[in-house]
Amino acid sequence: MRKNVKALKAVFLFLLITCTLSCQIYNLVPSRVIIGEGEDFRLPPLISAAEGAKGTQLKLFGFLPFKTVEVNVLQKTKLIPCGSCVGIKININGAMVIELSSIQGIDGKKYSPASSAGMKKGDIITKIDDKQITKISDLKECIENSGGRELTFEVKRQNGVKYLKIKPILSNDDNMYKIAAWVRDGTSGIGTVTYIDPKDNTFGALGHGITDIDTGKIMPAGEGTILSSSITGINKGKRGSPGELKGVFNASSKMGVVTENNDNGVFGTLWEKPNLQMRPMEVAVRSQIMRGEAYILSNIEGKAVKKYKINIESIMKNSAGNKGMIIKITDEELLEKTGGIVQGMSGCPIIQNNRIIGAITHVFINDPARGYATFIDVMINSNI
Repeated sequence: MRKNVKALKAVFLFLLITCTLSCQIYNLVPSRVIIGEGEDFRLPPLISAAEGAKGTQLKLFGFLPFKTVEVNVLQKTKLIPCGSCVGIKININGAMVIELSSIQGIDGKKYSPASSAGMKKGDIITKIDDKQITKISDLKECIENSGGRELTFEVKRQNGVKYLKIKPILSNDDNMYKIAAWVRDGTSGIGTVTYIDPKDNTFGALGHGITDIDTGKIMPAGEGTILSSSITGINKGKRGSPGELKGVFNASSKMGVVTENNDNGVFGTLWEKPNLQMRPMEVAVRSQIMRGEAYILSNIEGKAVKKYKINIESIMKNSAGNKGMIIKITDEELLEKTGGIVQGMSGCPIIQNNRIIGAITHVFINDPARGYATFIDVMINSNI
């Protein structure tokens, strides 16, 4: 009897240790791992790996399966670090709903046609009946010429398409038909190009997507343009108040096109390259990045790109988003002129040991000298 109790205790202790180890190692190993070409996938002690149908199967003690990991191999790549500010103009090829409201009809009552039909903030209106909507003027024309008849709106919502029946109301204010929705068909601003691929002149910029200021949603890049720009001034960042780069760009000075805007940056092709100081450099995988000194390339005056010293304080190697590192600006000149990281510096390439390792993405509002950065592998593999 005593032997049975001891055996049960031993089994229980083994299971407890196994479960504890599994939970700890499970959290240590990300679901997606990025390694360099020719680099081994390093595993924690007591873990073995075997290729499975859905990825690499990890086993504890060599026989207890506990996690499947997707291993992505980053091929050896050389990119040109940039750091130049450009004008970025994005047209949605539709009309994004940024606010829903109400209007007063000629009978004095309040109506909310769009909201009542189920339209939501962030919806993108792409068609009304058989007419394609590419800009606000198309939308306005369809509604104002409706005569008050019911219209069928085709809208994009997340990854799907919705069809809404909306009857415009004649407004008591100006005697025009309206649906009580505020819309936007594009946006523009200043941003920093992170890298250019010398093979095909494709580029990556910002390190994060351009979002609509009212809805917070990523703006789809139906049509986008890169424009030549020049920095004309700086609003210096202070604790609690982020600064910004002030710049001008000419709508006729097109340098390239934007083909994609997603969580990991703005991407496209350049016809005309900015003034590049650097030659192609190898990109770093996460295992090659170290805490400590590095530098960024940034354009804070005119068109000039300069090197500025930073310190990498923290590295979250399991991160799949655009906040993989915490950095701090240490360069006295940059701190004096900008106060740290300001709007417009998103996308500034980070270089360490002659490798491109990432790009600045966010500033800490209460400490503008510090902020987040993304890994370069996230940008160049924006589906990871």
